[in-house]
Amino acid sequence: MKTTIIRAVAALSLAAAALLTPTAANAYTDPSAVSVTPSTVAPNGTATFTTHRPIFDGDEDIAISVTGVAAKGITLASIASETNDSLRTKAVGGNLRAQVHFPANAKGVYTLTFTGVRSGVVLHSSVTITPVGAPSAPAQGGLAVTGFDAGSTAGLWLTGAALLVGGSAVGIGAVVRRRRASHD
Repeated sequence: MKTTIIRAVAALSLAAAALLTPTAANAYTDPSAVSVTPSTVAPNGTATFTTHRPIFDGDEDIAISVTGVAAKGITLASIASETNDSLRTKAVGGNLRAQVHFPANAKGVYTLTFTGVRSGVVLHSSVTITPVGAPSAPAQGGLAVTGFDAGSTAGLWLTGAALLVGGSAVGIGAVVRRRRASHD
């Protein structure tokens, strides 16, 4: 019975450690890693997305996915794309520099995802398309922001780690107490 509890505590500790270890697939990327110039573009305009330091592997291909109204009309380097996730560019020395041209019927916010084909590095950015003469600040109100970001889940991770440490301490304490009681 004593070894069963010890084995159970050890197994739980290993499982928790495996869950708390970050992996490349869900690693956090700095939202400021990609800058967009300008951040607000008129319809039929162009925005340039760049990184200030090498993020990708050397000169690897970068797949670009765009989500937004009329996203299929977006072009890259004057080449029209069939679908919104078929755009590609190439990193130069690990740096991103992609000029994205938005169609005349573009409007609203566009979310872009840049994925290194070889490295698997994923970066996100967005740009707002504002018609000429419209206010550059987005309207207040609308749908509520839902979901989690990395900052709001840090407390959950810390709480889970504290519970894991506390549970391990209780389990070890119970084992020590039983051993002492059996030796007396």
